[in-house]
Amino acid sequence: MAFASSSSSSQGSYDVFLSFRGEDTRNNFTAHLYQELRTKGINTFIDDEKLERGGVISPALVTAIENSMFSIIVLSENYASSKWCLEELVKVLECMKTRGQRVLPIFYNVDPSDVKKHRGKFGAALAEHEKNLTENMERVQIWKEALTQVANLSGWDSRNKNEPLLIKEIVKHVLNKLLNICIGDTEKLVGIDARIQEIKMRLCLELDDVRMIGIWGMGGIGKTTLARVLYNKISRQFEAHSFLEDVGKVLANEGLIKLQQIFLSSLLEEKDLTMKGLTSIKARLHSKKALVVLDNVNDPTIFECLIGNQDWFGRGSRIIITTRDKCLLISHDVDYYEVPEFNSGEAYEFIKHHSLKHELLRGDFMELSTSMIGYAQGLPLALKVLRPILFSMSKKESGNQLDKLKSTLNKKIEEVLRISYDGLDDKEKNIFLDIACFFKGEDKDYVIEILDGCGFFPLCGIRTLINKSLISISGNKFQMHDLIQEMGLEIIRQQSLQELGKRSRLLFHEDISDVLKKNTGSEKIEGIFLNLFHLQETIDFTTQAFAGMSKLRLLKVYQSNKISRNFEDTFKKENFKVCFSSNFKFCYDELRYLDLYGYSLKSLPNDFNAKNLVHLNMPCSHIKQLWKGIKVLEKLKCMDLSHSKYLLETPNLSRVINLERLVLEDCVSLCKVHPSLRDLKNLKFLSLKNCNMLKSLPSSPYDLKSLETLILSGCSKFEQFPENFGNLEMLKELYADGTALRELPSSLSSLRNLEILSFEGCKGPPSASWLLPRRSSNSNGFILHNLSGLCSLRKLDLSDCNLSDETNLSSLVFLSSLKDLHLCGNNFVTLPNLSRLSRLEHFRLENCTRLQELPDLPSNIVQVDARNCMSLKNVSLRNVQSFLLKNRQIRDQNFVLALEMLTPGSRLPDWIRYQSSGEEVIAELPPNWFNSNFLGFGFANVVPKFSTHLGFVALVYCSLSLSRSSDFTHGFKVVPYSSFLWLDRHMLMLDHVELLYVPLSSFSDWCPWVHINWYQVTHIKAFFGIVFPEFSYVRRYGIGLAYSNEDVNHNPPVIQFGSISSASSPPPNKSTVVLTEIHDEEPSGGVDGSELDNSGYYTADEGEPAETACSKDPFESEMLPQKRFKCSHFQDIP
Repeated sequence: MAFASSSSSSQGSYDVFLSFRGEDTRNNFTAHLYQELRTKGINTFIDDEKLERGGVISPALVTAIENSMFSIIVLSENYASSKWCLEELVKVLECMKTRGQRVLPIFYNVDPSDVKKHRGKFGAALAEHEKNLTENMERVQIWKEALTQVANLSGWDSRNKNEPLLIKEIVKHVLNKLLNICIGDTEKLVGIDARIQEIKMRLCLELDDVRMIGIWGMGGIGKTTLARVLYNKISRQFEAHSFLEDVGKVLANEGLIKLQQIFLSSLLEEKDLTMKGLTSIKARLHSKKALVVLDNVNDPTIFECLIGNQDWFGRGSRIIITTRDKCLLISHDVDYYEVPEFNSGEAYEFIKHHSLKHELLRGDFMELSTSMIGYAQGLPLALKVLRPILFSMSKKESGNQLDKLKSTLNKKIEEVLRISYDGLDDKEKNIFLDIACFFKGEDKDYVIEILDGCGFFPLCGIRTLINKSLISISGNKFQMHDLIQEMGLEIIRQQSLQELGKRSRLLFHEDISDVLKKNTGSEKIEGIFLNLFHLQETIDFTTQAFAGMSKLRLLKVYQSNKISRNFEDTFKKENFKVCFSSNFKFCYDELRYLDLYGYSLKSLPNDFNAKNLVHLNMPCSHIKQLWKGIKVLEKLKCMDLSHSKYLLETPNLSRVINLERLVLEDCVSLCKVHPSLRDLKNLKFLSLKNCNMLKSLPSSPYDLKSLETLILSGCSKFEQFPENFGNLEMLKELYADGTALRELPSSLSSLRNLEILSFEGCKGPPSASWLLPRRSSNSNGFILHNLSGLCSLRKLDLSDCNLSDETNLSSLVFLSSLKDLHLCGNNFVTLPNLSRLSRLEHFRLENCTRLQELPDLPSNIVQVDARNCMSLKNVSLRNVQSFLLKNRQIRDQNFVLALEMLTPGSRLPDWIRYQSSGEEVIAELPPNWFNSNFLGFGFANVVPKFSTHLGFVALVYCSLSLSRSSDFTHGFKVVPYSSFLWLDRHMLMLDHVELLYVPLSSFSDWCPWVHINWYQVTHIKAFFGIVFPEFSYVRRYGIGLAYSNEDVNHNPPVIQFGSISSASSPPPNKSTVVLTEIHDEEPSGGVDGSELDNSGYYTADEGEPAETACSKDPFESEMLPQKRFKCSHFQDIP
């Protein structure tokens, strides 16, 4: 991984600590060893002033030992006679155990067995220590154990050895070990710490089980560097450790036996290990706590012969595998870490580190860095390769180099990325190249259909590409790193550098134009995708130009800037730059995908017989009749003729038996649908949207048993469904908005799988005279038949259907699965009781200007939108206090969801007792406010007329105080369950009150971790977070406490919205505290307009406790006009 070092190694750390007996070796062997170590650049600690200073080694010496990677113990004749040396040895062995330090003993002119068994001079020295330390015999025993332990370690015996050669051998051994560990300055590598921490969490080093962890990612993402840095950090914690780099290459070049030999030699530290055949790894390693890193594993054989099962290794062992192939890890049940790309900040830090060596103006550096980051797309390898090249160039040269990279991938980057591609089989390579050239960013299911028609077995092939990090899927669309896509395009380019007609795929308009003009197309061409957006001149599609393309599978002519929503605007803008010759035809034998935007001929060729065709798309074409007679296209699954304004009728589809999707949107001249449509048993999707000349569909019977979605919206002349049209057993969605239908066909009431039914704006057929309106408001409205059979219906939209009190609206109560009900813009005065709709959540009634009262609603309701319902008087809250919020999508701590209601009114309801014109409201609660009748809190604000999204509450920040003197604590956020912000809305013609109601039960549902003793709460503070507050003018904010009557079943709580907009209204009999802000222009009266005693008023800066007033920033108090508040306490609490 191309991480960048940002600092040098920390001071005070050593590669080697030397422990020796000064009088024996200071001026000979140890001096020569130290000099050789220093010559090789090995940072070595030696105590040059080592003298007998007692039995306790100095703190500086302890630190040196602890901060060394290796300790070399020179065991000479008189080593054991020094208590100082023995204490050093004890500390070194302690660090070997606790810190993973490597200990290398040198038996200098002594017999290792004398050291181990305490004989000769070692035995005599220990005996002398026992004689002198009679009061500390346990220390002598520790020294004995240390000598025995060090004698059991692998080391060197200097007897009968050439001393200079021995020293060179020792230093070479140490240097090799250090080189395996130190690959450069690895501290503070950009982005390394977080990635290492993620992997260590998976390793669970504190446990003594055996674990295998994979490090997975695309080529050049940094898997090897991550593994190496991790290995350096933790390898000293293991008895045996090995880092085998690029094992896949070793296996390919050396074979399996040699790979096993290298593996065991590394772990057992045996150089001359020879093997004649495969051996048992388990037999050699089952008792060792080992750390194994296998880098670049690409073959399951490596798993099976090197690491097998977890019981091959001793307890506490860890095996780390780096690979590009996720499938290898999954198939062996190995947990893995996916290495992320650099984010922009990390990429910038990486570039910045190298740029310190170059003098660049800040502006030039930022410009170059931005270009590099955009090109590399977070791939460390690309930044590592490009960084030294671009920073060594002038500004013009680097700009030219970047332009070159857009068409030619850097060779070093390509070599690394291509390894994954080279491991694919032929069909997988074809899938990869098709996606790289044509289908990046396209819908996965759509592309799979096409690839499946090509015989590429895409389901397993795509899985392979994902596992090898060549593609990914996000939002059900294919994604691919830009550099991997560039690698794919480079593969296509290399197929023929000079002759464009011999490349398999053409996608650049310059190349396509060249091939078609020169008629150089060959059988090598499999796909052509021509984007008209950047095309400057007309291209001729002629029979001669396509004559040699006998293997053409994919042909697409398209406009990348999409079709305008306004169909007429689209046609005015389009300048069709492809000219199809009148006799245009080509070889259809291999054709699977044909997409011709703006096809200029009136029909397809008479001999069109693309028997393998899967998708046929011809949007914005000039076709009048697609083909004459019958075409056998039994593999065709999708046909899209949308925006073809000259199309008169649909073709005969009787032999297109597997068609699943038929799109005829905006075919404004279409007036006839061929009867063969009735027999498309596999058809799932049919759209006739905005075919405004279409009056009817073919007569019955229909056998569309697979149809799931039917769209007739915008067919303004469509008056009636065929009889017995209800044999659509799989139909889930039916849209007929803006049609001339005036009743729901009785046959549709039996559609048990129907989930969405939309008839918005269905007011019957247009008037016979253009002088009269389509239908008068007094005409009979939309007719509803029995709806009881629609047991799966989730959404029903009957907005603007001229519904009245005469409409059979009572049938709505049978829709047991209904969640969304839209009845906007209708003429009814009352509505039936809807409390039986137990799943209803969203209820929209905007612009029902005659509606006087909302119906009883079920407990599940979370949103009621009654904007511009000018006659609305009362809103019943029956069961609102017990509504249950099923949707648990919000997981942020301390969120409480609220029921949201919007109704006409210019003043807050009377029960919203704590009010302010500022966005913050503080309420002092009376004693005994919390009792068994308390239902919940209401948070309300007045939204002025002519508002759309401005002034709506996005969030209310609340906090509570548990005593009259304490600060506010126990914060929570009130969030509308489904905010009006996200709804299409009409302009508010009147002032409206927006109410957020939070039942008490919501706190236990949503904040179970917050335990509130409501009896102790004395104050509540709320800050209203308004959307776009800089543009909005909200007249009033408030907090209210909702209580039930004693007999809830017979006297449900009612909010009297009729009193909101009145000039005065009597205060309710039961209340808590009324906090009213008095403006200078307002009379000194109560909420009902009556006079109140002026002695009860206080300005915000008088002596009355501040919590009775609306909180303001004290630093702003001198700048704001003084405000007076009237505080009245009512003791009659329910």
